[in-house]
Amino acid sequence: MKKNFISITCSLITLLLVVLTLPQPAEGASQVSQLSDSHVTSEYIEHLEDGSYFHVTISEEETSFLSRSVQTKSGSRKTTYYNANGTALWDFTVYGTFQYTPGSSAACTSSSYSFNIYDNSWENSYASANKSGNQAIGDATFNEKVFLIATNIRDVHLVLTCSAYGTLS
Repeated sequence: MKKNFISITCSLITLLLVVLTLPQPAEGASQVSQLSDSHVTSEYIEHLEDGSYFHVTISEEETSFLSRSVQTKSGSRKTTYYNANGTALWDFTVYGTFQYTPGSSAACTSSSYSFNIYDNSWENSYASANKSGNQAIGDATFNEKVFLIATNIRDVHLVLTCSAYGTLS
């Protein structure tokens, strides 16, 4: 009887370890408006104290004209999180579509987000996209888990802004 109990316990532990190491879905999204024919307009790296870092890129599509005075621009701000060894762990992107009157005003007309998980020890626990004035705003929380315990939490706040001249920053 004792041998059966030990055998069953070992089997359950093995099964639990297998389930915990299965890959999670690679992508999550909400109203994703992925950009087609976009190009990177700027990028930078933000280093953290522990050696990890964020690689941030801003991309935009070509301007389209709604009328002689009103134009529209779509773009994105993406951050990819890397560990100290240079391995990409996840990324988060906020997308925005803007209408602007050159030299006068700009307004965000829509916003959305997407994310990708590259390392199974990380998960996304929260993500949202909003718009305010001339900004598309994305927020997300990513958790690194070891045996179901969050050991590392990274919050991301991305803002994509459009100027009255259609410049995204």
